[in-house]
Amino acid sequence: MSSLDVGLLGPVVLTVDGEPVVLAGARQRALLATLTAAAGTAVPADRLSEAVWSDTDQPAARSTLHVHVHQVRRALGGQAAALLYGPAGYRLEAASDVQAMEDGLRRARAADRAGDAGAAAAGYRSALARWRGEFCADLPDHEYFHAARAVYETVRLDALEAALAAELRLGMPGLVPELEELVLRHPLRERLWGHLMVALYRDGRQADALATFRRARQVLSTELGLDPGTALRELEQAILGQAATSQLLRVVAPQPAGAGRPVLTWLDASGGVRRRELPGAGELVIGRAEAADVSLSGDVAVSRRHAALRVTGGDVVVADLGSRNGTFLNGARLGPSDTVRVRSGDLLRCGDTVLAFTTPAQKAAVTSDEVLLPTRTGAGASVAHLALGDE
Repeated sequence: MSSLDVGLLGPVVLTVDGEPVVLAGARQRALLATLTAAAGTAVPADRLSEAVWSDTDQPAARSTLHVHVHQVRRALGGQAAALLYGPAGYRLEAASDVQAMEDGLRRARAADRAGDAGAAAAGYRSALARWRGEFCADLPDHEYFHAARAVYETVRLDALEAALAAELRLGMPGLVPELEELVLRHPLRERLWGHLMVALYRDGRQADALATFRRARQVLSTELGLDPGTALRELEQAILGQAATSQLLRVVAPQPAGAGRPVLTWLDASGGVRRRELPGAGELVIGRAEAADVSLSGDVAVSRRHAALRVTGGDVVVADLGSRNGTFLNGARLGPSDTVRVRSGDLLRCGDTVLAFTTPAQKAAVTSDEVLLPTRTGAGASVAHLALGDE
């Protein structure tokens, strides 16, 4: 544990030098949560005020905000210097359970891609253990955290699906009861239905596995007016043909990203999912200007010409274009003259917006790792996932 640690995956908790510290009220918890969620990036005073008073729709005066900042600094005790103020706003240097969870998921996904199901399963479960409840669960009326709360619930479910997939590949017993409960609670997540079909078939319950497919088809038809996706249909055919369990497990195994034109995915200022395909060759500029190839006009922390992705001979590199707040690749800030290669699954942050870089094969493969979906750090989260097929 770091000298200053903040928990956001549940009620907001603060630990200073290994000791829990109780904050005086919801305003202080909201202020601490907003700064922690920004992951070391400065938050302008006006935006911080909007977040802290987002349960009232009436941001307080700057002087009132200063009072609460002072109170939080007092709560930090010997670590008060970690709450900084500069021209760009307030910034907090602290560890968090969100960062630890995301680091754990990255390691688990890397193990998954490398074919190490044991390390992947353990990594996913370790990351899942970070959740103590909903994101900022004790700030339910603060609208500022609503989007992040929904996003992190999706992150949790995606990680749980990935953990179960790895455990199926390991042949772990006793997964059927957990999966039965999950499909009841989340009936529109096709991957859970597929996991349940595999677990039943592996336990010698072919008829039950086929009945599960029919249940899934009925639910999807009733709720969404859709037929099951390709993965579920392939599983049904494999079960009907009494395929080897190993063949079914290939359906839930992560698949390598193939060649093709890469895609950027991000959330716009209204929370909508946006995607932009990279050119086959040339440059794609990210910036606040309307003329930018990827226009982040709703993010005031983005410069007019912030960063550029350059495609040459199938390789993609990123460079900062002299932005005011810097360009970050997987959390590392790019230097003024850096051009760094970007790979599928990498995360690019410009201002308060995080963009995920994926290949079309990764996006299209229903059975691959989840597509990373970025969310604006200013909305209280740094990265999330979009379940495939849920656009």
